[in-house]
Amino acid sequence: MKTLLAISDPDLIQMFFQNPAVLKKLGTVSEYHWIKEMTPLSGSAGLAAVVEDYDAVLTSWGSPFFTDEVLAKASKLKFIGHLAGSATAIVNEQAFAKDMVVVTANNVLARSTAESAVALMMSAAWSLQPYSMRMKRGGWANNSKETVLGLTGRTIGLIGYGEISRNVIGLLRGFPVQIKLASRYCSEEEARELGVQLCSLDELLTTSEIISLHSSLTPSTVGMIGRRELSLIQDGALFVNTARARIVDEESLMNELRTGRFSAALDVFHQEPVPVNHELHEMEHVLCTPHIGGFAGQCKRAFGDYIIDQLIACIRGEEPDGNVTLEQFNRMTSNALA
Repeated sequence: MKTLLAISDPDLIQMFFQNPAVLKKLGTVSEYHWIKEMTPLSGSAGLAAVVEDYDAVLTSWGSPFFTDEVLAKASKLKFIGHLAGSATAIVNEQAFAKDMVVVTANNVLARSTAESAVALMMSAAWSLQPYSMRMKRGGWANNSKETVLGLTGRTIGLIGYGEISRNVIGLLRGFPVQIKLASRYCSEEEARELGVQLCSLDELLTTSEIISLHSSLTPSTVGMIGRRELSLIQDGALFVNTARARIVDEESLMNELRTGRFSAALDVFHQEPVPVNHELHEMEHVLCTPHIGGFAGQCKRAFGDYIIDQLIACIRGEEPDGNVTLEQFNRMTSNALA
Protein backbone atom coordinates (compact mmCIF):
# COMPACT_ATOMS: atom_id res chain seq x y z
CA MET A 1 0.00 0.00 0.00
CA LYS A 2 1.18 3.54 -0.79
CA THR A 3 0.13 6.82 0.84
CA LEU A 4 0.79 10.31 -0.51
CA LEU A 5 1.22 13.10 2.01
CA ALA A 6 -0.09 16.06 -0.01
CA ILE A 7 0.84 18.63 2.63
CA SER A 8 3.57 21.14 1.79
CA ASP A 9 3.30 23.82 4.50
CA PRO A 10 6.37 23.21 6.73
CA ASP A 11 4.63 24.64 9.79
CA LEU A 12 1.69 22.26 9.41
CA ILE A 13 4.03 19.34 8.82
CA GLN A 14 5.90 20.20 12.00
CA MET A 15 2.67 20.53 13.97
CA PHE A 16 1.02 17.32 12.78
CA PHE A 17 4.06 15.07 12.63
CA GLN A 18 6.48 16.45 15.23
CA ASN A 19 6.00 13.26 17.22
CA PRO A 20 8.02 10.63 15.29
CA ALA A 21 5.59 7.96 16.47
CA VAL A 22 2.87 9.35 14.17
CA LEU A 23 4.72 8.69 10.90
CA LYS A 24 6.17 5.50 12.37
CA LYS A 25 2.61 4.25 12.85
CA LEU A 26 1.80 5.13 9.23
CA GLY A 27 4.92 3.28 8.12
CA THR A 28 3.70 0.06 9.75
CA VAL A 29 0.75 -0.15 7.35
CA SER A 30 1.84 1.78 4.27
CA GLU A 31 4.76 3.05 2.26
CA TYR A 32 4.47 6.85 2.22
CA HIS A 33 5.88 9.79 0.26
CA TRP A 34 5.70 13.58 0.49
CA ILE A 35 4.18 15.23 -2.58
CA LYS A 36 6.91 17.87 -2.76
CA GLU A 37 9.46 15.08 -3.21
CA MET A 38 7.48 13.35 -5.96
CA THR A 39 6.74 16.18 -8.39
CA PRO A 40 8.03 19.70 -9.16
CA LEU A 41 4.50 20.74 -10.05
CA SER A 42 2.27 22.47 -7.51
CA GLY A 43 -1.46 22.55 -6.90
CA SER A 44 -3.89 20.17 -8.56
CA ALA A 45 -1.53 19.71 -11.51
CA GLY A 46 1.07 18.23 -9.19
CA LEU A 47 -1.48 15.97 -7.55
CA ALA A 48 -2.76 14.80 -10.95
CA ALA A 49 0.80 13.95 -12.01
CA VAL A 50 1.35 11.42 -9.23
CA VAL A 51 -1.99 10.36 -7.74
CA GLU A 52 -2.44 7.26 -9.91
CA ASP A 53 0.24 5.42 -7.91
CA TYR A 54 -1.42 5.88 -4.51
CA ASP A 55 -4.06 4.08 -2.45
CA ALA A 56 -4.42 6.90 0.07
CA VAL A 57 -3.82 10.65 0.14
CA LEU A 58 -3.56 12.83 3.24
CA THR A 59 -4.33 16.54 2.93
CA SER A 60 -4.77 19.65 5.08
CA TRP A 61 -5.11 23.41 4.74
CA GLY A 62 -3.51 24.55 1.48
CA SER A 63 -3.44 21.09 -0.10
CA PRO A 64 -4.36 20.74 -3.78
CA PHE A 65 -8.00 20.23 -4.76
CA PHE A 66 -9.20 16.91 -6.18
CA THR A 67 -10.39 18.19 -9.54
CA ASP A 68 -12.20 15.97 -12.04
CA GLU A 69 -8.82 15.41 -13.74
CA VAL A 70 -7.25 14.28 -10.47
CA LEU A 71 -10.14 11.94 -9.68
CA ALA A 72 -10.04 10.46 -13.18
CA LYS A 73 -6.39 9.52 -12.67
CA ALA A 74 -6.88 8.23 -9.13
CA SER A 75 -7.66 4.67 -10.21
CA LYS A 76 -6.21 3.05 -7.07
CA LEU A 77 -7.34 5.66 -4.56
CA LYS A 78 -9.49 4.31 -1.72
CA PHE A 79 -8.91 6.82 1.07
CA ILE A 80 -8.69 10.62 1.35
CA GLY A 81 -7.82 11.81 4.86
CA HIS A 82 -8.16 15.55 5.46
CA LEU A 83 -6.22 16.88 8.45
CA ALA A 84 -8.67 19.78 8.89
CA GLY A 85 -12.41 20.36 9.18
CA SER A 86 -14.54 20.82 6.09
CA ALA A 87 -13.91 18.45 3.17
CA THR A 88 -15.23 21.07 0.72
CA ALA A 89 -11.72 22.53 0.61
CA ILE A 90 -10.36 19.46 -1.18
CA VAL A 91 -13.18 17.57 -2.91
CA ASN A 92 -16.54 18.12 -4.57
CA GLU A 93 -19.53 15.80 -4.86
CA GLN A 94 -17.81 13.77 -7.61
CA ALA A 95 -15.52 12.17 -5.03
CA PHE A 96 -18.50 10.47 -3.40
CA ALA A 97 -19.44 8.76 -6.67
CA LYS A 98 -16.16 6.82 -6.55
CA ASP A 99 -15.34 3.76 -4.47
CA MET A 100 -13.39 5.60 -1.81
CA VAL A 101 -13.68 6.89 1.74
CA VAL A 102 -13.38 10.59 2.61
CA VAL A 103 -12.42 11.25 6.23
CA THR A 104 -11.75 14.55 8.03
CA ALA A 105 -10.43 15.53 11.45
CA ASN A 106 -13.63 17.48 12.12
CA ASN A 107 -14.37 15.41 15.23
CA VAL A 108 -11.07 16.57 16.75
CA LEU A 109 -11.31 20.14 15.49
CA ALA A 110 -14.83 20.43 16.92
CA ARG A 111 -13.48 19.93 20.45
CA SER A 112 -11.21 22.93 20.02
CA THR A 113 -13.88 25.17 18.50
CA ALA A 114 -16.36 24.20 21.21
CA GLU A 115 -13.81 25.02 23.90
CA SER A 116 -13.16 28.41 22.31
CA ALA A 117 -16.90 29.12 22.11
CA VAL A 118 -17.36 28.42 25.81
CA ALA A 119 -14.22 30.45 26.60
CA LEU A 120 -15.69 33.41 24.69
CA MET A 121 -19.01 32.98 26.50
CA MET A 122 -17.24 33.04 29.85
CA SER A 123 -14.93 35.93 29.00
CA ALA A 124 -17.65 38.14 27.58
CA ALA A 125 -20.33 37.18 30.10
CA TRP A 126 -17.87 38.16 32.83
CA SER A 127 -16.88 41.40 31.03
CA LEU A 128 -13.22 40.43 31.35
CA GLN A 129 -12.06 42.68 28.51
CA PRO A 130 -13.73 45.90 29.78
CA TYR A 131 -12.57 45.26 33.33
CA SER A 132 -9.03 44.52 32.18
CA MET A 133 -8.95 47.71 30.11
CA ARG A 134 -10.38 49.74 33.00
CA MET A 135 -7.79 48.37 35.41
CA LYS A 136 -4.92 49.08 33.01
CA ARG A 137 -6.14 52.69 32.82
CA GLY A 138 -5.94 52.96 36.60
CA GLY A 139 -9.58 52.19 37.37
CA TRP A 140 -11.19 49.56 39.57
CA ALA A 141 -14.48 47.71 39.97
CA ASN A 142 -17.40 49.04 42.02
CA ASN A 143 -18.58 46.20 44.27
CA SER A 144 -21.54 48.21 45.54
CA LYS A 145 -23.40 48.47 42.23
CA GLU A 146 -21.72 46.46 39.44
CA THR A 147 -22.61 42.94 38.34
CA VAL A 148 -21.84 40.85 35.27
CA LEU A 149 -24.02 38.63 33.08
CA GLY A 150 -22.22 35.42 34.07
CA LEU A 151 -23.43 31.93 33.14
CA THR A 152 -25.17 30.78 36.31
CA GLY A 153 -28.92 30.60 35.88
CA ARG A 154 -28.80 31.80 32.27
CA THR A 155 -30.58 30.46 29.21
CA ILE A 156 -28.04 29.65 26.51
CA GLY A 157 -29.23 29.26 22.94
CA LEU A 158 -27.24 27.26 20.39
CA ILE A 159 -27.98 27.80 16.71
CA GLY A 160 -27.01 24.76 14.61
CA TYR A 161 -26.44 21.13 15.52
CA GLY A 162 -23.25 19.24 14.77
CA GLU A 163 -20.03 18.09 16.40
CA ILE A 164 -19.22 21.56 17.74
CA SER A 165 -22.58 22.20 19.37
CA ARG A 166 -22.59 18.66 20.83
CA ASN A 167 -19.22 19.40 22.43
CA VAL A 168 -20.44 22.80 23.67
CA ILE A 169 -23.40 21.08 25.34
CA GLY A 170 -21.01 18.66 27.03
CA LEU A 171 -18.77 21.45 28.28
CA LEU A 172 -21.73 23.39 29.68
CA ARG A 173 -23.04 20.44 31.71
CA GLY A 174 -21.08 21.62 34.74
CA PHE A 175 -23.01 24.91 34.84
CA PRO A 176 -26.55 25.49 36.15
CA VAL A 177 -27.89 26.69 32.81
CA GLN A 178 -30.81 25.95 30.51
CA ILE A 179 -29.78 25.14 26.95
CA LYS A 180 -32.05 25.73 23.96
CA LEU A 181 -31.22 24.44 20.49
CA ALA A 182 -32.51 25.59 17.11
CA SER A 183 -31.80 23.02 14.39
CA ARG A 184 -33.79 20.85 12.03
CA TYR A 185 -31.08 18.19 12.22
CA CYS A 186 -31.64 17.26 15.87
CA SER A 187 -34.54 14.98 16.76
CA GLU A 188 -36.67 15.31 19.90
CA GLU A 189 -35.16 12.04 21.16
CA GLU A 190 -31.60 13.30 20.68
CA ALA A 191 -32.50 16.57 22.39
CA ARG A 192 -33.86 14.70 25.42
CA GLU A 193 -30.72 12.59 25.61
CA LEU A 194 -28.58 15.73 25.46
CA GLY A 195 -30.71 17.52 28.05
CA VAL A 196 -31.56 20.45 25.78
CA GLN A 197 -34.81 22.01 24.62
CA LEU A 198 -35.53 22.18 20.89
CA CYS A 199 -37.17 25.39 19.75
CA SER A 200 -37.59 27.69 16.77
CA LEU A 201 -34.91 30.21 15.87
CA ASP A 202 -37.23 33.08 16.81
CA GLU A 203 -37.94 31.61 20.24
CA LEU A 204 -34.24 31.03 20.83
CA LEU A 205 -33.34 34.62 19.92
CA THR A 206 -36.05 36.18 22.07
CA THR A 207 -35.58 34.01 25.18
CA SER A 208 -31.82 33.33 25.35
CA GLU A 209 -29.47 35.54 27.33
CA ILE A 210 -26.42 34.02 25.64
CA ILE A 211 -26.64 33.02 21.96
CA SER A 212 -23.91 30.99 20.27
CA LEU A 213 -23.83 30.40 16.51
CA HIS A 214 -22.71 26.97 15.25
CA SER A 215 -24.31 26.62 11.80
CA SER A 216 -22.28 25.66 8.75
CA LEU A 217 -21.85 28.24 5.99
CA THR A 218 -23.81 26.97 3.01
CA PRO A 219 -25.77 28.78 0.27
CA SER A 220 -28.90 28.43 2.44
CA THR A 221 -27.33 29.95 5.57
CA VAL A 222 -25.64 33.02 4.06
CA GLY A 223 -27.23 36.00 5.84
CA MET A 224 -29.47 33.68 7.89
CA ILE A 225 -29.11 36.01 10.88
CA GLY A 226 -30.25 39.32 9.46
CA ARG A 227 -31.79 42.58 10.65
CA ARG A 228 -35.06 40.97 11.78
CA GLU A 229 -33.35 38.14 13.64
CA LEU A 230 -30.87 40.44 15.39
CA SER A 231 -33.71 42.74 16.45
CA LEU A 232 -35.22 39.81 18.38
CA ILE A 233 -32.18 39.51 20.67
CA GLN A 234 -33.06 40.85 24.09
CA ASP A 235 -31.31 43.87 25.59
CA GLY A 236 -28.25 42.96 27.64
CA ALA A 237 -27.77 39.59 25.93
CA LEU A 238 -24.52 38.19 24.54
CA PHE A 239 -24.07 37.04 20.91
CA VAL A 240 -21.16 34.65 20.21
CA ASN A 241 -19.97 33.66 16.73
CA THR A 242 -17.26 31.04 16.24
CA ALA A 243 -18.88 29.69 13.06
CA ARG A 244 -18.59 31.89 9.96
CA ALA A 245 -19.14 35.63 9.64
CA ARG A 246 -21.23 35.47 6.47
CA ILE A 247 -24.02 33.61 8.28
CA VAL A 248 -24.74 36.99 9.87
CA ASP A 249 -25.60 40.09 7.84
CA GLU A 250 -22.64 42.40 8.53
CA GLU A 251 -24.41 45.75 8.20
CA SER A 252 -27.28 44.66 10.44
CA LEU A 253 -24.90 43.33 13.10
CA MET A 254 -22.81 46.50 13.08
CA ASN A 255 -25.92 48.66 13.38
CA GLU A 256 -27.02 46.71 16.45
CA LEU A 257 -23.56 46.77 18.02
CA ARG A 258 -23.33 50.54 17.57
CA THR A 259 -26.36 50.92 19.82
CA GLY A 260 -24.70 48.87 22.58
CA ARG A 261 -28.03 47.08 23.09
CA PHE A 262 -26.33 43.70 23.43
CA SER A 263 -22.70 42.57 23.60
CA ALA A 264 -20.82 40.21 21.31
CA ALA A 265 -17.84 37.87 21.23
CA LEU A 266 -16.61 37.31 17.69
CA ASP A 267 -13.92 34.97 16.37
CA VAL A 268 -14.87 35.27 12.69
CA PHE A 269 -15.21 38.32 10.45
CA HIS A 270 -16.33 39.31 6.98
CA GLN A 271 -12.83 40.61 6.23
CA GLU A 272 -9.88 38.73 7.70
CA PRO A 273 -7.54 40.07 8.96
CA VAL A 274 -9.78 42.81 10.34
CA PRO A 275 -8.45 46.29 9.33
CA VAL A 276 -6.66 48.05 12.17
CA ASN A 277 -8.98 51.05 11.85
CA HIS A 278 -12.20 49.00 12.04
CA GLU A 279 -14.72 50.39 14.52
CA LEU A 280 -15.02 46.99 16.23
CA HIS A 281 -11.68 47.75 17.89
CA GLU A 282 -13.24 50.71 19.67
CA MET A 283 -16.23 48.83 21.09
CA GLU A 284 -15.56 47.71 24.67
CA HIS A 285 -18.72 45.56 24.66
CA VAL A 286 -17.40 43.50 21.72
CA LEU A 287 -14.69 40.89 22.37
CA CYS A 288 -12.75 40.05 19.20
CA THR A 289 -10.29 37.20 18.61
CA PRO A 290 -8.46 36.52 15.30
CA HIS A 291 -10.19 33.30 14.12
CA ILE A 292 -8.45 31.08 16.67
CA GLY A 293 -11.28 28.64 17.38
CA GLY A 294 -9.26 25.68 16.13
CA PHE A 295 -6.06 26.60 17.95
CA ALA A 296 -6.20 24.25 20.97
CA GLY A 297 -2.71 22.74 20.87
CA GLN A 298 -3.58 19.22 21.99
CA CYS A 299 -6.38 19.01 19.43
CA LYS A 300 -4.48 20.47 16.48
CA ARG A 301 -1.39 18.34 17.06
CA ALA A 302 -3.63 15.26 17.21
CA PHE A 303 -4.86 15.61 13.60
CA GLY A 304 -2.11 13.46 12.11
CA ASP A 305 -2.48 10.65 14.61
CA TYR A 306 -6.27 10.72 14.28
CA ILE A 307 -6.33 10.51 10.47
CA ILE A 308 -3.74 7.73 10.42
CA ASP A 309 -5.89 5.80 12.91
CA GLN A 310 -8.82 6.32 10.51
CA LEU A 311 -6.73 4.93 7.65
CA ILE A 312 -5.76 1.89 9.72
CA ALA A 313 -9.44 1.32 10.56
CA CYS A 314 -10.26 1.30 6.83
CA ILE A 315 -7.45 -1.16 6.10
CA ARG A 316 -8.92 -3.46 8.74
CA GLY A 317 -12.34 -3.21 7.13
CA GLU A 318 -13.76 -1.13 9.99
CA GLU A 319 -15.95 1.96 9.67
CA PRO A 320 -13.90 5.11 10.46
CA ASP A 321 -15.71 7.45 12.84
CA GLY A 322 -14.53 10.47 10.85
CA ASN A 323 -16.13 9.21 7.65
CA VAL A 324 -17.96 11.88 5.63
CA THR A 325 -21.14 10.90 3.77
CA LEU A 326 -22.49 12.86 0.82
CA GLU A 327 -25.33 14.17 3.02
CA GLN A 328 -22.84 15.38 5.62
CA PHE A 329 -20.65 16.88 2.90
CA ASN A 330 -23.54 18.97 1.61
CA ARG A 331 -24.06 20.36 5.11
CA MET A 332 -20.40 21.29 5.63
CA THR A 333 -19.12 24.84 5.48
CA SER A 334 -18.50 25.66 1.84
CA ASN A 335 -14.91 26.60 1.10
CA ALA A 336 -16.08 28.64 -1.90
CA LEU A 337 -18.33 30.77 0.32
CA ALA A 338 -15.90 31.10 3.21
